[in-house]
Amino acid sequence: MSSTATDNEAVVRRDAAEVWNSDGDLDVIDEVVAEDFVYHNPMVRAEVRGADGYRELAERFRSAFSDVEMEIEELVSTDETVTTRYTTRGRHTGEIAGAEPTNESIEVTGIVVDHFVDGKIVERWVNDDALGLFTQIGAVELPREPILAD
Repeated sequence: MSSTATDNEAVVRRDAAEVWNSDGDLDVIDEVVAEDFVYHNPMVRAEVRGADGYRELAERFRSAFSDVEMEIEELVSTDETVTTRYTTRGRHTGEIAGAEPTNESIEVTGIVVDHFVDGKIVERWVNDDALGLFTQIGAVELPREPILAD
């Protein structure tokens, strides 16, 4: 069964709403990703494969950040690819990457490129502002001197 760009955009919107938002339902993962799904993200630094791997990643994120809301800013799609620009907001209430909870608000922007086969995501490439996130939770400190100054 082939899918259209509009069908695939609906899958991406459902994934954002259910998988990444705090009040979502992780059971939809089995419906939105293919059996051989692969997730690529330099921030994660581990291979994430299949629905179970994706579920574990989402659970880990949602355990570290509460009140999470992923807002889709823009979607661009072809029949087999959907590119999403997004902003995720939440509160750092659990340990992640060695950083203890700060209870501070976080905001992360990023771009995701999803590849589809038969209406399910088979491969996801994520490029998000990991440095910004890690700075917000106190895991890293930015250099004192900016690259450009006013």
